[in-house]
Amino acid sequence: MLPVRIIAMDMDGTLLNPQQKISDENLSALQKAENQGIQLAVCSGRIANDVSFFLSDAGLYRCAVLSLNGACCLHKPHGTPYALHQITTEASMSVARILLEHMVTFAAFQAERVLVVQNDPYIPKMSWGTYVDREKPNAYSFGKSAVLDGAMQGICKFVAIDQPGSERLKRIKEQLSMISGLSVTSSWNDNLEIMPENVGKGTALYNFAKKLGIPREQTAAIGDYDNDLDMITCAGVGIAMGNASAAVLENANFITATNADNGVAKAIEKLLSGEWHG
Repeated sequence: MLPVRIIAMDMDGTLLNPQQKISDENLSALQKAENQGIQLAVCSGRIANDVSFFLSDAGLYRCAVLSLNGACCLHKPHGTPYALHQITTEASMSVARILLEHMVTFAAFQAERVLVVQNDPYIPKMSWGTYVDREKPNAYSFGKSAVLDGAMQGICKFVAIDQPGSERLKRIKEQLSMISGLSVTSSWNDNLEIMPENVGKGTALYNFAKKLGIPREQTAAIGDYDNDLDMITCAGVGIAMGNASAAVLENANFITATNADNGVAKAIEKLLSGEWHG
């Protein structure tokens, strides 16, 4: 039995409740873990600035930020990235052309900016994060030219949005599979997330633990959807939220409560007590 020394967690559907808040119960558990010397890490598809404000507002100044599904990683909120991975220019241009061709609503994420093409008025995606433009008034750019210019500058991640179970997203995914250098996943049943090859939450957690000299067996990961799957299977202790997808539930070592019922807090209590361990 080895004590857990890193606890990594997803944000949406995991750390955040349905009101998009860190509950008092979750915050108290996170503080308790930090006070016991455990390194916390948030592994999210959101950009680093967005994640950082959630953490700094909560007083979690030592929590690592593994943002954009591990494409942009910081040792602490609002810090300088120690790792930044981008899709190649050629692949970015190919992805952008495919998404434009299908007239799907999508965003291209840079380290600190979000470039948006809002094609479908029936897709109610008006914001691509909670604090994207907080203290950064030019964090959003809109339109085809902004995305194509951004592709030349460097893109960390694309996200395409459509109706749940969209056939259009399935066709797009098939076309994307023909482009080398990409990794494609989903954070919900209405989107595709496109990142550089070999970049993901699991790889980010593995590399972060390695930097700290902490073995895999002493890491824990908590998540709810398919883009958390590699993190769940990479960690020594993989924990699925009660609201997790079937794939995450099947591959986790343990299952906690839902994000509406403070599942992160309940999982941390199990980890701190030693009941759940690697």
